[in-house]
This record gives sequence, C-alpha cells and structure tokens, in this order.
Amino acid sequence: MTAPVIVPAIEELPAGTLRAQLPTPFPVGTVNCYLLLGSTTTVVDPGMMWSDSTSQLQAFLTVAGIGTADVDAVVVTHGHPDHFGAAGWLAELADAPVVCGRAELTKLRGEFGRTQRSELSERVGIPGSLRADLATFYDGVRSLTTPIADHRLLPVDDLDPIELGGRTWTAHVTPGHATGHLSLHDPAGDMLLSGDHLLGHITPNPVLEPDDDVPDGRRRSLSEYLGSLDRFTAMDPGLVLPGHGSAFTDVPALVAHTRDHHAARALDVLDIVRSCGQPTAFEVAIVMFPELEGFSRMLGVSEALGHLDLLEDDGMIMRVEGSPIRFRPT
Repeated sequence: MTAPVIVPAIEELPAGTLRAQLPTPFPVGTVNCYLLLGSTTTVVDPGMMWSDSTSQLQAFLTVAGIGTADVDAVVVTHGHPDHFGAAGWLAELADAPVVCGRAELTKLRGEFGRTQRSELSERVGIPGSLRADLATFYDGVRSLTTPIADHRLLPVDDLDPIELGGRTWTAHVTPGHATGHLSLHDPAGDMLLSGDHLLGHITPNPVLEPDDDVPDGRRRSLSEYLGSLDRFTAMDPGLVLPGHGSAFTDVPALVAHTRDHHAARALDVLDIVRSCGQPTAFEVAIVMFPELEGFSRMLGVSEALGHLDLLEDDGMIMRVEGSPIRFRPT
C-alpha cells in the first residue's frame, strides 16, 4: 500500500469515531477497524483471528474505555478474511449481532475461497498446479477466521436504514470488490464508511467470484463495480472512511480517476490479446503482472477478466468457446 494518495487525505476523524490499523499477514498491509461510539458501541471490520491483530483490537477498545463485552454490534463490510476473520469471535464475546450485506452470508459462515474448487478456475485457464496452491492457501487463511453462527448474522439489503450508535445510516450494498459489499452512509454527519469499495490510494480489485445463477458461472465484477460508482459521485460525502489507507474526500475526483484508469487498462489488455493471439484470462494476467506469485496471481486473473469483460462488452474482442475460454480481437 505504497501508492500515492489519489485524492486529499484527511487525518482527523469526527468525535465519536476512532480508527485502529490492525495487522494482517498479507501484502495488503493493515486493515482499518473503526469504533463508532454513541448511545451504542459498534465495531466495523474487526480484522483477523491472529494474535497480533486481536491483541491490538483489545488494546484499542481498552484505550477507548470499553471491553469486548461492551460492543453492541459488529459490522462487516465484506467477506474477505482481513475484514471479517475476528467478527465471529468478537460477536460471541459481546453477545452481539454481525451486520453484513446479504450476499456475503455464505462467506461469513466459512465458505469462502470457492473459486479454486469450481469448474470456473479451469474455464479461465488457471493451471492445476496453481489451483492446488490456492487450496493450501485458503486452508491456511481459514485458520485465521471464525465462522459466524447463523443466529448472529443480521443481513441487510441495499438502501436499508440501520441504527448504529444513535445515528441512522443507509446501507449501500454494491457488487464489485465483493458481491454483497456493504458501505454505510451517515447523511446527517456527511460521512461514508466505504470498506474496500472506495479507496483513496489504489483501485479496488474486482475479485473473481463464482455465481451459479448466471451463464458464465461468475460475476462480471468490474462491470458491476463501475456501474455502482455514479451513486457515490452523487452522494459526494464530505468524509470517507475506507477499509485501507487514510480517510479522504472528493469522491467525484476519485471516481473520475477510477474510470480513466480502467479505460486505459482495458486498452493495455486489448494490446495483449492482439499480441498473444488467443490467450486465456490467466495468460493475459501473466503478461500484465509477471511479478505476481501464489495467491496474488488469482488477483491478477480477476483484474484481467474484468478488463476482458469491458472489451467484450464494447465489441473489441470476442471469446473462443471451449475449455479454457480464449479471447481474440474482433
């Protein structure tokens, strides 16, 4: 997370909103955990079941004058382990609900990392050796999470109102980085908890996710993500609290930058398809990101697929059906 801030960073948070940067064992670095104080106490994204993280979370709460048992609600912005790993543990200690986007329920119950076990990985060209590595990776990561019991889970839908800490927040459940990614908007306070949907210094990865209810067997994550951005431009909150990095402002500028970035990246991918002939999404990813290894290659495939989708939608490439699927210029 060393990329420059794209929009103005804000270091001072409003009264009653505290932030801790909890460590993770991943290249992404720390994850932001927020504490919302008021008539009730809410923890947003409590990090992972990793002693380095949980000890810092407990110290963070202690400094704020509360214990784990005093937490009234836990919010999980999305079902990626660096954000939700400790949510089940904290919810049990606090006897509290876990608020999440409805489409993330399966992941929070412990069934994340399904991609490497599905036909989808073969269709996008991921070799068998990497699929085996991914299975090992997910098994390791699963030990850093606590599955959340059904009776703890409180799913919300897009535009639902949520009462947290004496404020009424609006749920914005927008697919892209995750299928049921939850952002929370406080109109009265002009503040947005954006999770990983909006980040002030990098563009979120459009993570590859299986979906048996659509023809391709996967979400068109980047297309969905870009389709969600206009609402945040119109919202234009004065303060955005993201899942990683500093708080920031000027969402319209961030969205404009994001659209420009993906348009340019799509043209780069078009050049790769032209030069490679009929590559798979995995082969495109290897050219785009030759330095990536292990699980990071999966993120590279997600990036490649997202831009291949954009090019296909624009009629600039077409797929060559088969297994794996290949792409060629039109």
